[in-house]
Amino acid sequence: MATWMPKLKNPQLPDDSELSASQLLLENPDFEDFWHHELMKNKNFETYPWHASLIEFAALQIKEKFSSNDDQVNYLLENLAVSASYCQFKSRQDYKKISKILLLLLEENGVFFTVPKQQLSKSTTYNPPHEIVDLFTDFLLHILQEIHNIHPDFIVSVEGSIEVLWNKFGFLLNFLGDTPCLHPSEVNPLTHIEAVLNESGSFLYSFFFVRNQVQAPRMDLELSDLLRNFELVETKIKEHCIVVSNMPSCTTRKTAVASLFIVDSLLDDLTHLLNHKADQIVGVNDQIVTLHEELILLRSSLTDITLQQHPQLEELLIQTTDIAYEIEYIINTFPPVWYLTLRLPQFMDKIKRILMGIKETKKNIDTGIIEVENYPIEQVSSQEKGPLILEDIVVGFDNKETEIAEQLVRGPEHLQIISIFGMPGVGKTTLSKKLYNNPSVVHHFDKRAWCVVSQTYNKRNIFTDILRSVEDHDKDTITQMDDESLVEALYKSLIKWRYLIVIDDIWDINAWNDFGRYFPDDKNGSRILFTTRHKEVGLKASHHSVVNELPILSDVECWELLQRKVFQKERCPQELVDIGKQIATNCQGLPLAVVVIAAVLEKIEMKELVVIWHEVARSLSSVISEDPNKFNNILELSYKHLPMHLKPCFLYFGAFKEDEEISVKELTRRWVGEGFIKKEDGKNSEDVAYEYLVDLIDRSLIQVSKRTSLGRVKTCNVHDLLYDMCLRIGEEQNFLKELKRYLVFPFIVPLMEKFHKLEFLYVQNGFKVEIPDFLLEMVNLRHMIFKGLSRFSESCIRRVTKEEIFQINKLQSISILEISNKMEGEILRCSPNLRKLKCCLEEFQDLSFLNRLESLRLTYPTNYVTHLTSLPLNLRKLTLVSFYMSREQAKIIGRLPDLVVLKLQGGSFEGNQWNATEGEFQQLKVLELSSVLDTEWNASSDPFPRLEQLVLKYCNVEKIPSSFCDIPTLKMIGIHYCRRSVVESAMQIQEEQVDMGNEELQVIISSYT
Repeated sequence: MATWMPKLKNPQLPDDSELSASQLLLENPDFEDFWHHELMKNKNFETYPWHASLIEFAALQIKEKFSSNDDQVNYLLENLAVSASYCQFKSRQDYKKISKILLLLLEENGVFFTVPKQQLSKSTTYNPPHEIVDLFTDFLLHILQEIHNIHPDFIVSVEGSIEVLWNKFGFLLNFLGDTPCLHPSEVNPLTHIEAVLNESGSFLYSFFFVRNQVQAPRMDLELSDLLRNFELVETKIKEHCIVVSNMPSCTTRKTAVASLFIVDSLLDDLTHLLNHKADQIVGVNDQIVTLHEELILLRSSLTDITLQQHPQLEELLIQTTDIAYEIEYIINTFPPVWYLTLRLPQFMDKIKRILMGIKETKKNIDTGIIEVENYPIEQVSSQEKGPLILEDIVVGFDNKETEIAEQLVRGPEHLQIISIFGMPGVGKTTLSKKLYNNPSVVHHFDKRAWCVVSQTYNKRNIFTDILRSVEDHDKDTITQMDDESLVEALYKSLIKWRYLIVIDDIWDINAWNDFGRYFPDDKNGSRILFTTRHKEVGLKASHHSVVNELPILSDVECWELLQRKVFQKERCPQELVDIGKQIATNCQGLPLAVVVIAAVLEKIEMKELVVIWHEVARSLSSVISEDPNKFNNILELSYKHLPMHLKPCFLYFGAFKEDEEISVKELTRRWVGEGFIKKEDGKNSEDVAYEYLVDLIDRSLIQVSKRTSLGRVKTCNVHDLLYDMCLRIGEEQNFLKELKRYLVFPFIVPLMEKFHKLEFLYVQNGFKVEIPDFLLEMVNLRHMIFKGLSRFSESCIRRVTKEEIFQINKLQSISILEISNKMEGEILRCSPNLRKLKCCLEEFQDLSFLNRLESLRLTYPTNYVTHLTSLPLNLRKLTLVSFYMSREQAKIIGRLPDLVVLKLQGGSFEGNQWNATEGEFQQLKVLELSSVLDTEWNASSDPFPRLEQLVLKYCNVEKIPSSFCDIPTLKMIGIHYCRRSVVESAMQIQEEQVDMGNEELQVIISSYT
């Protein structure tokens, strides 16, 4: 036996053993130790055949796509991948030995290279046959791509045929997702597709055992036969499509949610195809022009009826949405022209049938054969809403809030758990937020944190949320910690401090038992506050826990809450009092039900008020009568009253996880990508999407989690009951299945040139990547976000050097861009629409030509002298990192006319002085200084006349200038780990502000040194 082989319980080598290779691997624990330890000792590295790399890739693909019910098979695949990975770095002698084992293991599992005949996934969800075939086709496509990437010598002679095979796989994937595939016929193309895929699997499987070019002629012959069989399959697909197109049932209901804006998006796609991709549609150009014209006619025909309610009208709108999805799918998958020739006439036939239906329905409406109702006319504010943060209106909880606040700040010194339990929607989270921000609570605790647990929780995410609240760690730093380091950092951040941790929506005691031990008890009055649906969670958490029940509201309290939500400080009109009390009573004491119904009533125009209130009262009465799901039915009324364009936007929240804090930027970009947003002249689509979100928030269907320093909604979430409603309606109406899937690229790939519709690019790079020049000329790209650094490619720089003109693009944000020299800065001139830019500068750049830029973050090399001779005058937000600022540069910033937010991080001022003078920072509302070194801070009597928030973190300043006492707009001062003298100056400012009548000013102190 070779000296490198381990001493196994079965001493025989795999190729000599009666046991199979799989059994040997699974039944010998020493074998796994051999892979992980013995082989890694060998440092004799060479370059070897490509088999190991391909085996590793195949094993991971099989495990990902065909997760088995057999744990041993999964274990085998995992070890196969790990072993193959190690194998790539061994000596040639070792490689040959291990290669035998790997190939034996793979040979035993060749079954994975045929279409699965049974449900392989552990999921209980049934996969229809076409979905299983689709998954297998995708698997073969990935294997073929990997073979092409590895590029062994022997495929050179068959490269052309390999590319043809790639395209054949791609077309099969397109067909398997198209409507005709979902309808059976006597042709039954799926059987023929399975046969050719099994043949393809066998062919690709043979690649693992090919070692040299001698076998290439045989491969060429097999590949030629395989491609001929693909042509036979395509003939069967043609026959099938013709047969099913004549069936009256060949219309697949995509979703029961109408969204006509998808038609607008489709029209844009067709225009782009005709103008920029005409070479790919030779032979069908005229048909696509006709299709474009028919769609314009269809869209205009529907404009009038979208304001009317009737089942027939809604059905026509849904049919239009479905055909738009169907056409969009085909257009954007670039099938061969012969398939377009087949499908385009079918699309036009469907459109004509819908147009006939619209014409007939309009005739019936005009003659009174069918009666329709108009959607309620809603009040539209004549002025844009400002970024006010309105406090939740809470009724009936005053005594409970006082009682629990006392429990938090009084009582025993040991760590105590206090719980609030009650039914869903009763207001547990709302009350907890009021307690969390209660001034007496804020001042009592050194550190506070909030986290959400939910039914399915992730302990690491919980600890991350808490650590980010109590320590000034950025998300990336915490993400890089392993679990042990994260727990240690959390424990150290809490020990010796009096802390309050709110754990919202904890479902069972097992969750607390899982992570509760990581919270230290220093006998200093720290508290844990639970919200839960179940009383026993609080009871079992600790022998000394305090349990508080939150009851439902009385009818009187429901009516009070309804009035305050609908009419604010105004009186309810007398003619609505009786019907309003009936509505309040029918809300069954549930605050959430009152709030969402109130939001419906609040939106109604005055002239329709009485009619709609009576209609809502009747609807509520009908849904609550002895119905166990009465609360669900009450909440669904709010969905039914949504305008058509908001329904898909609301249901989209079901695509996120329960209790997830959702980024508004990501949400609005997804809505735009799905085609939910109306295109309005002169308006950015994401701005329109944001207006939709604000509307949903105003209707109390969505909750604000965080706001930006400018007051805009930054993150949001949806209540559990409303989330369940999204899932329920989304499943009933087949909505969530039809959502597009979004890719996060690990790096930029050349194929991205084909993503002509791409609007948002997020590259999850851990190293610096280059931006190719074609990205800067993609006509729809608006956002280019890199997790790590990026820089313009040499091709970009060469074009600028030669004074070649870039096409003006629509980019609105770039992050994070490294600019090393003036030529790289010049490239940005092709992006005059930039609104947000984050970049790292290695030398001075004049960015004043970006006259639409609103948000700019500049990071400088350490100890670099900041050069700022001019800045874009439209800037509303400026962040400087690692800066060194002269007095003149400070004045340039101070004179920016529209600057609202200024953040200075990790830097210092010339002469260790910052003198803010009168006339500067006239519009500034938020000022944040973080890790600013020894600085004497002086301010004249009127340098920040509109300042609302001042935040100091880890700053080595002596005090806050006394002139801040005279700023009447000041609402919050946050002090985090600064000198005691800074804290004292903040408290002095608060006292003087109170004396001047400003009782809203809050001083939040995390800690001081």
